[in-house]
Amino acid sequence: MANRALRSILATLLAVALVASGSRNDAVAAGATKHPRLSLVRGDREPPEGRHKPSAEAIKALREAVAKKPRDRQARFDLVMGLTRAGKLAEALAAARAWRQRDAYNLVVVRLIGDLYAQLGQTRAAQRAYSAVVELLPKSADAQRALATVMKQAGQLAAAHERLLAAAALAPKDSRIAFELADTAQRLARQLRAKGRSAQAAQLAAAAEKRFKAIIDGPSTPAKIAYPARQRLAQIYAARRNGTRDAAKRRALDEAIGKLAVGGAVNDIKVYLTWDTNRTDVDLWVTNPTGETINYKHKRGALGGALYGDVTDGYGPESFTTQSAAKGTYVVAVNFYGTRRQAFREARGEVVVVLDEGRPSERRFVLPYRLFRPKQTVTVARVVVR
Repeated sequence: MANRALRSILATLLAVALVASGSRNDAVAAGATKHPRLSLVRGDREPPEGRHKPSAEAIKALREAVAKKPRDRQARFDLVMGLTRAGKLAEALAAARAWRQRDAYNLVVVRLIGDLYAQLGQTRAAQRAYSAVVELLPKSADAQRALATVMKQAGQLAAAHERLLAAAALAPKDSRIAFELADTAQRLARQLRAKGRSAQAAQLAAAAEKRFKAIIDGPSTPAKIAYPARQRLAQIYAARRNGTRDAAKRRALDEAIGKLAVGGAVNDIKVYLTWDTNRTDVDLWVTNPTGETINYKHKRGALGGALYGDVTDGYGPESFTTQSAAKGTYVVAVNFYGTRRQAFREARGEVVVVLDEGRPSERRFVLPYRLFRPKQTVTVARVVVR
C-alpha cells in the first residue's frame, strides 16, 4: 500500500490514542449490559497502577534513572508513561522522541509517539508516527499485526483486515495470524451485514469459514490453534442451524458440529484471548463464583468451566468455556506472564466474551486491553449470572 493510502487509513486511528491514555473505555460508563440471566460489566483497559499520577519527586527519580542508564528501555518507557500520567504531554513526547533517537526500530516507542501526538492534537504528526510502524519494518508480520491491533481497537475492522491480509502474506504458514485474520473477517462481515451490505458480508463470512477449515485441516497446525478454530467453525454451523427450519439441514449441521468434537456449540459463557506480539506469553484468568481461578495452572474448575490452550509463544488464542454457568460473578482477567522480545515488550490485544453462545440470543463483547510489562494483570470484565 502506498504511504499516502496507508496514512489515510491511519487517520481513523487517532481516536484510539485518546482512549488508550485512560484506563477505561467509553462503553464502561454505561455499566452492565443487561440480559434476563446473564449480564456483562466492562472492567479496565489498563492495569490500575496506570491511573496513578506520579509526584514531582517520582518524575525526578524517573529522569535520573534514564540519565543513569540511557540504554535501559524499561527506564525510558517508565519515564514516558510517568510524564503522560502526570499530564505533561509535551515533556512525554520529548522523552519519547529522545528514546527513539537511540532505538529507532522499537515499535513500542513508535506507537507511544503516535499516541502522544494524537493527544496533543497534532493529527498529521500522529499519522506519520503510526504509519512508521509498518514503514520501518515493511516485511515484518509482527509490525503489520501490531498495527492491525491498533486499528481494531479504534473500531476500524476493514483497515485491520487489510493489515492482517498483509501479515498473512508475509507469514503464510503462521496459523495464529490465519486465525486472527479469519476472526476479523467474521467480525467485519457482521458489521457490514448490520449496515445492509449483505453481498460483501456474505463474501467475508465465506472467506472466514474457509480459513477456519484450512486451519483445522492444516497438517502442521498445532492443537492449541486447531481447537479454537473448531470452536469457531462450530459457532458458524450453530448459527446456520438456528437460522433454518429445514429438519434435514438442521440434522446435517448437528452432525457437522458433533464431528468437530468441541464439547457442544451451545454455552452460557465463552471467552477468547488474543494479543499482538510474537514470542510473548499472555494468560487468560477466569475466577468463578466460588473464588476458584481457572488458568494455565488449573485448567478445569469445580463448577465445570474449562480453559483450553496455554499459548506461550505469542498471539493466542486462549479460550474459556462454561456450558452451564453457576449463579454469581465470573471475573475475567488478563495476565502478562512474560516475553522473550527486546524490541516490543508491551502487550496489546482483545478479550472477546460471548454470552449465550449458539443460541438466538447470542451476544459478543470485544474488550481491548493494554499491559506494559510482565507480571501486570488487568480485569477486563465481570459476568454476572442470576
